[in-house]
Amino acid sequence: MGYQVGRACHVTIDAATNEVMTQVVPTIDKDGVLHHPVFNGTNWVYKEQPVKLTFPECNPMQFYELGQSVGQTLAYAMLACLVVVILTKLILWQRERENEE
Repeated sequence: MGYQVGRACHVTIDAATNEVMTQVVPTIDKDGVLHHPVFNGTNWVYKEQPVKLTFPECNPMQFYELGQSVGQTLAYAMLACLVVVILTKLILWQRERENEE
């Protein structure tokens, strides 16, 4: 089981949280105080409160399996094209040979 952030599937929840929190844009409030997420070594803190995010589940092997499926399909298509070309050349060669006799 993985944790999805956008189109990426992270193996650990820490990696998914790190990706989200590093993209948070710092803000300045009306008093001129800068608010930004801070990683204290074990968890993320924002505005002095610990951050606990939830993510949808995903399969980390999903894109690998999709790529494998597409690759096999392309390989079979290329093999089919090769067979058609070879058969066509064989038939044309056979006709030329019959015309010579």
